[in-house]
Amino acid sequence: MWFKCFIEGENFPGELIGEKSPVGFYVTRYIEAASAEEAQEMAITNLRNEESLKLPEGVQPSKEAKVYFESIEEVSSSDLPENNVGFTFYVMGT
Repeated sequence: MWFKCFIEGENFPGELIGEKSPVGFYVTRYIEAASAEEAQEMAITNLRNEESLKLPEGVQPSKEAKVYFESIEEVSSSDLPENNVGFTFYVMGT
């Protein structure tokens, strides 16, 4: 089964995108899994390995950083996008 995971991250170090203030992001990821719970676990594991979320050398992770799943829904494999990449970043509080 395939799941569409709409994810929001908050309070990540702004250095990810060249900002001084904390940033958040929205991202959609399509995950092949046996259940929605497994898709959520796999999506978190995959996010930890995303190049876009790797902190520059010397920047410490934020203890306030959090990830939320806005939705997880089963989708047909015919609904999968060609690319499963990309983030929309924003400065927190804006």
